[in-house]
This record gives sequence, C-alpha cells and structure tokens, in this order.
Amino acid sequence: MAKAGKDVTVTLEGLLSGDVSAAQVSELSFEQALKLLEEVVVSVESGSLPLDRAIGSYEKGTHLIQQLRKLLSGAEEKLRVLNQA
Repeated sequence: MAKAGKDVTVTLEGLLSGDVSAAQVSELSFEQALKLLEEVVVSVESGSLPLDRAIGSYEKGTHLIQQLRKLLSGAEEKLRVLNQA
C-alpha cells in the first residue's frame, strides 16, 4: 500500500510504454491508480490505438485493477478492525 506522505508519480504514457515497474504501480494511492485506470479505459475505448497497443493497455489496466482491489481490501480490513473495537 502507498506510504503516507509518499508522492508516486506515474503517467499514462510511462505506464503504457513500459517505463513503469510493478513496484511503482504497487506504490500508487487508490486515487492515483483509479485516475490512471480511467485514462487507460478512455484510450482503449477511443479506438485510435493499434491493436497491439490496445492489448498492452488492457493488460496494464488489469494490473491497475489488481492494485485497486488490494487497496480496497486493506481499507475494508481496517474498517472491520475499527468496528470491532
């Protein structure tokens, strides 16, 4: 999960070009990952990408979804713990 106060900068172009590592994606905040996922969806849905790049973008989008699910799961667990207190 992203550390408090840590500002990770990942751009759509960097993500899609392969300049962004899995470790960098895992450092994204929920908001950052969601914004990037929205940008990936827009780029794929535009229909302007060549097929190979659209498939690569789709793959990167699935990695972002995995990160978002991980972050949501962590937040849900924290809420469970707080509700039990």
